[in-house]
Amino acid sequence: VIIREKPDAILISMGGQTALNCGIELHNKGIFAKYGVRVLGTQIDAVVATEDREIFKNELAKIGEPVATSVAVTSVKDALEAAENVTGYPCMARAAFALG
Repeated sequence: VIIREKPDAILISMGGQTALNCGIELHNKGIFAKYGVRVLGTQIDAVVATEDREIFKNELAKIGEPVATSVAVTSVKDALEAAENVTGYPCMARAAFALG
């Protein structure tokens, strides 16, 4: 599409998770740079930072923004152990998220 339509810019923040994933991949492969396509709106580094919990937490720490204690788990057993030993109660459990 980029070769055929020759856009000068693209907006990856509209189109859900598919648009975000494609935009990151095209950026990482150098396609945007090769064809001179600018990313409008939310920039690639911001999308990557907000999709990765650890990067996001580190970015917030850089600007002094408080972040709730958290831990990633993959089972109910691990979640209960984390609540007991890391976060304390009350706590919140949620599934992984996606921006799109």
